[in-house]
Amino acid sequence: MVLKMGNVKIPDSQIERTGYIELPECCDVPGHEKVNMIHFHNDIICPRCKLQKNNQEFAYKKTSEHFENTAEGRRLFFYKNSIIHNRKILDKGIKDYINKNDNESLVKKQANQVAHDVIADNRNVFMFGGAGTGKSHLLVGILKNINELSNDKRCLFVSVPKLLGNIKKSFNDPMELKGEAYYMKLLSDADVLGLDDIGAELSMNTTKQATDFTINTLYNILNAREGKSTLFTSNLTIEQLNRLMDERITSRIKTNVIYMDFKNISDKREIEYKLKK
Repeated sequence: MVLKMGNVKIPDSQIERTGYIELPECCDVPGHEKVNMIHFHNDIICPRCKLQKNNQEFAYKKTSEHFENTAEGRRLFFYKNSIIHNRKILDKGIKDYINKNDNESLVKKQANQVAHDVIADNRNVFMFGGAGTGKSHLLVGILKNINELSNDKRCLFVSVPKLLGNIKKSFNDPMELKGEAYYMKLLSDADVLGLDDIGAELSMNTTKQATDFTINTLYNILNAREGKSTLFTSNLTIEQLNRLMDERITSRIKTNVIYMDFKNISDKREIEYKLKK
């Protein structure tokens, strides 16, 4: 059998031998006038133009990868991709956590140490205590410290209620590009993930169980992150969470975990409100 390209007849044997067909026409790009075009994968291309394009794409990819691994690249990833209700939370840091008693001084000191422990040993962290005690504040501070202290760990802060709401919303909008698959990849790609307010829809004073949707979503996230550090905040203790959620979730939380107990901590929201008045 013979393939016809205009008036040029190309035997099948040449296609099988080389994988492409050299054509008599030359490229019209300046500097490439002596380069013959080729028929390759049902497309007519200039091999030199193709090589230049591949080199440019490779250089762009390497430049992007290099930027992602810089301190500024890690900061951009954190601020651009974190999933939160109020972006002001990202301005928080460990140093501006208000400590007025020994317990508050202890969790502030522990937060600084935890950042080093996560970098050194991929530790999980479970921060638990009453609402308003500054767990989210210190979680942001820990993640920002890890961003600055490590050379290769990209961090992400994610409000669990906001995440679950976004995923549910995407189910009813076929045009939404940021669906479940998008969020799963984003959260699994982060080197260090902060999951804020896990169990927020539950109450320690009831026997209400987490929904299948919540359990399956959290399980899939944690399963995809095996071997990576995940930091959690919750108003519930790990024992309370274990009673109200699937044990598969809490067993993953407890792997190589550091506990931070926010008992006897004053309401930071009330203090901040008074300071602003």
